[in-house]
Amino acid sequence: MMETIDTEDILNVIRKSIDDENAMLRRDDFLEDVGVDSIAGFEIRLLVKERWGVELSEEAFDDLYRVGDLVDLVRGQAAGSC
Repeated sequence: MMETIDTEDILNVIRKSIDDENAMLRRDDFLEDVGVDSIAGFEIRLLVKERWGVELSEEAFDDLYRVGDLVDLVRGQAAGSC
């Protein structure tokens, strides 16, 4: 059985990708507003795959607007891959 992915772990992936380990992230923050550009988005997708084996398509990632959307996508994809 796959481990449950903790929200804080996903937020740490975002922080790493935007090079700000102290960023205060909330579910309703817009990804663009916290510094997630196309390069950070690519890094997030790589880190998520490396850490949890969850592959996020570029198309699915591009449809995300808020931090909470990303958290939900990662957790949902992880649950679906069990």
